[in-house]
Amino acid sequence: MGDYVERVVDLEVTQEEAAEAAARVIDWLVAEGVVIRETDATGVYGLHADEGHLPGPQWTRAVVHDGWGPGRLAVVTGRHHHVGGQGEDDAEYAVCPHCATRTTFIDHPASFEPDEAVWAPFRAAVEAWEATGGGEAARATCAACGVATPVTDWQWPDEYALGALSFDFWGFPPLADAFVAGLTRRLGHRTARHLGKF
Repeated sequence: MGDYVERVVDLEVTQEEAAEAAARVIDWLVAEGVVIRETDATGVYGLHADEGHLPGPQWTRAVVHDGWGPGRLAVVTGRHHHVGGQGEDDAEYAVCPHCATRTTFIDHPASFEPDEAVWAPFRAAVEAWEATGGGEAARATCAACGVATPVTDWQWPDEYALGALSFDFWGFPPLADAFVAGLTRRLGHRTARHLGKF
């Protein structure tokens, strides 16, 4: 058993821009009938939002099929790392934006825990980004090319994303690719999409 969430994370919006971007997307979703403005806490289990928008009369426009009823759409603003759930909090790897070298933190299937010596500097950079939004402490250095890059510029696996705005679709059937593409166009930024279970 569990509760599922499908999340779309804006990878480029700043914390200062997030509220306006969120409002713009909600306006679109309300106009499309996917959600309504009313919110409640039913079925929302995220760490950073405790309520979400109720589904609208045309919520099926967002999904592949209507095999079950939708839950709520929680909008999360603020700099956070987003994970799939089930106790996960560490990334499996990150890819350097300069030399494309993959730094592995969790060596599946040999291990299900991160190598702390490798992961700790990246975790510290993520925490610094969450706290300040940038600066030298929010950079991670590639062991291969030696370049220190903002941690938000690294490529992360699907189940790990850094962003100041996310849309968490709790209990919805699978989102349609065309719907996610439309949401991404309205944001005007790169997005990450992943599934989670809590």
